[in-house]
Amino acid sequence: MKILIAIVCLFALLIHIKAFAGYNSNIRGELEGVYVYTDHDAIHFRFKTQPASHETCKATYFVISGTVPQERRDQLLSRLMLALASKEQVNIGYDSQGNCANGYIRVHRVG
Repeated sequence: MKILIAIVCLFALLIHIKAFAGYNSNIRGELEGVYVYTDHDAIHFRFKTQPASHETCKATYFVISGTVPQERRDQLLSRLMLALASKEQVNIGYDSQGNCANGYIRVHRVG
């Protein structure tokens, strides 16, 4: 019985930890490029000083997931394109520990 209670508690803890995965880090830099594709709704972009690694995701790109509502994706894409065209450094909020988007680093904020 004690083992069963311990397993249930461990499972509850793991679910609790996963629920808080998300926007937990920021990075600032100049964009190298912004990439959109015809076969999915995600937005990919890279900094000129792109991180070399990530705990669980491929670090090649930051990605705004296609599951973000279209109106929000449009706003975020506009902000990225303005920063790219003006060579302005942009600050993004992202998930530094997991919860990848299309296998790449998931973005939660562009500012």
